[in-house]
Amino acid sequence: MDLMHILSTDSEGFPRRAVLRVFTDWLRDGHADVVRDTEWFVATVLQAVSRDLDWEVRVQGLELARVFLTQALGQPSLHCPYTVGLPRASSPRPHPEFLQTLCRLPLFEFAFCALLDCDRPVAQKACDLLLFLRDKTVPCSSPREAGDSPNSASVEAALQRWREGEQAQPLGDLDPEAMLAILRALDLEGLQGRLAKSSDHVEKSPQSLLQDMLATVGVLEENEADCY
Repeated sequence: MDLMHILSTDSEGFPRRAVLRVFTDWLRDGHADVVRDTEWFVATVLQAVSRDLDWEVRVQGLELARVFLTQALGQPSLHCPYTVGLPRASSPRPHPEFLQTLCRLPLFEFAFCALLDCDRPVAQKACDLLLFLRDKTVPCSSPREAGDSPNSASVEAALQRWREGEQAQPLGDLDPEAMLAILRALDLEGLQGRLAKSSDHVEKSPQSLLQDMLATVGVLEENEADCY
């Protein structure tokens, strides 16, 4: 797909943002190239976005993820293959097969890592996305069930890495109960409030500035040291 090539390789931020807006519209409208394999499409796009240094690209990637979740969990669409057999939006229980699919996709890990993004708009978007996901999925499992998850140790390890600022570390394979346990453990409302009240110092941090510089000039990873 030519547009996917642009998203993955173009050195200019504007074309990559434009491609993501097109992809988001395709997902929302049920474009034939998306319906053919929605899981592959979402996974491939988010993998490319997670490596992008442009914060606007990452925000748009989170918007695409929100559209995917809204279709599958909130407002079923005939164009989304994962809505077949799903309960109506009023039901608090998402389809178990979809939760398994969600664990296979990089969507949750992408949003989880974006919570500590150095650009505040990205962190805010990720927080909103995870709140939406939690509200739609956590009611299907009680706290006791989540605590009995066989992956509870990996959940705690992932949360510990997150608290210590190692948000770039992969979460590893998570089953649905582990994913729900992480969502339940995070103080997303508190984080949302802090992000809303904070100044723009996060967006103007040295790390954020460096990312903006790299995104602008298209510097490869091995040349990052030249920007210091």
